[in-house]
Amino acid sequence: MSHHNLNLNSHKPSRWDFIKTGLLIAGLAICFLIDRTYFFYPPSLAPAWNNMWVDVIGLLAGVDLILCGVLDIHIDILVNLGLGVSVAFLTALLVVESFHIFGAGYFRFHPVVIFEIYAIANLMQTAYDYDPQD
Repeated sequence: MSHHNLNLNSHKPSRWDFIKTGLLIAGLAICFLIDRTYFFYPPSLAPAWNNMWVDVIGLLAGVDLILCGVLDIHIDILVNLGLGVSVAFLTALLVVESFHIFGAGYFRFHPVVIFEIYAIANLMQTAYDYDPQD
């Protein structure tokens, strides 16, 4: 009779976890790269909110995670950089969208904010579960 680890709280991130997270981050970044006027409030900060380099950094983080998953890379610096930059990217989006919700009364961002909070929690869980020894 073999002994199985029945600890259901333990979950090692799979290659697919990295791929789907990378696709999410890269997809968001591409959407923002295409729409250069997505963020508009306050008008004085709109150019900074829509800065192409922020989107490019998000895109690179997404591609990094996709490659870590597809190629089954366990190089700590690449995995941690991809996860860390992705969390920072989503957190920055949350802050900017909060300006729109509370400053401009633009409530169409509510579903996006809920989604991003979930995605950040998911990313942090993936980072927590990632074991560099595997």
